[in-house]
Amino acid sequence: MNVLRLSNNATSILLLVLFSGSSVVCATPNASLNPERWEFSWSDEFDYTGKPNSEIWDYDYGYLGFNEELQNYTDQPENVRVENGVLVIEARLDVVSAKRSKEVVQELKGSNADVSILGNKEFTSARLVTRGKKEFSHARVEARARFTQGRGSWPAIWLLGDQTKNLWPICGEIDIMEHVGYDPNHVHSAVHTKHSNFMNHINVKDSVILPDVWAEFHSYAVEWSASEIRFFIDDICYHVVPKGKRTDDDWPFTENDLYYLILNIAVGGSWGGIEGIDMESYPQQMIVDYVRVFKRK
Repeated sequence: MNVLRLSNNATSILLLVLFSGSSVVCATPNASLNPERWEFSWSDEFDYTGKPNSEIWDYDYGYLGFNEELQNYTDQPENVRVENGVLVIEARLDVVSAKRSKEVVQELKGSNADVSILGNKEFTSARLVTRGKKEFSHARVEARARFTQGRGSWPAIWLLGDQTKNLWPICGEIDIMEHVGYDPNHVHSAVHTKHSNFMNHINVKDSVILPDVWAEFHSYAVEWSASEIRFFIDDICYHVVPKGKRTDDDWPFTENDLYYLILNIAVGGSWGGIEGIDMESYPQQMIVDYVRVFKRK
């Protein structure tokens, strides 16, 4: 295994020259890295057509009011579908009626989202979640994906803890991959906890330069345990977060802390929209070849 060790500077950027390999079709997938350590738990290979598998996926709906974002999440086929062996999540910008336009402004009221750019249009997208259906701890999660680019787009592959037990950020968040369209050659990973989160301006994150991120599929993965979290791109480890001297209330990654997977594209917002939104670049897509989850042997 090639492990690329980074400095302690959380904003360090590492140039990786990576080549995407073809996926291997098998009845029971193996972990692409260290299969001797991992036992297959479940996957979605998206080898069907239509709506995502309802035994695995649910949806978040509507204007969620997070991060000054502009998208309305739906489960409509224009925004989420399985076709040609992949999952497609599509963020769209569509003309709406004057009545709907007023409703959109009202629904975004209080979120600090910049509704002035919408005019008579509305952004829609999809946010798939495994909450209540597939939850796990101390796992290896892999997703092979690619996505288009454009200012204002914000695709993400991430994990969230149980907010019925503790609200964010105490519940914990693991960002396997985030990409913001105004910075097209970078992908990011991060961990958010009680004391380390963007609200506190204490970031535990890292970035990788990936020049073909919008053109080629890459495998994004995370492994975690009671002592550390490790992030990978195409099986190269580029970011390690150890528990170290963190107190227990700042490390919600014990065996009893269950997480669920989220796949989504946000639009605009406090990070994705820093340099505005290229309205002409929509629709934007995140295309997922597979999702695979493994438990420790």
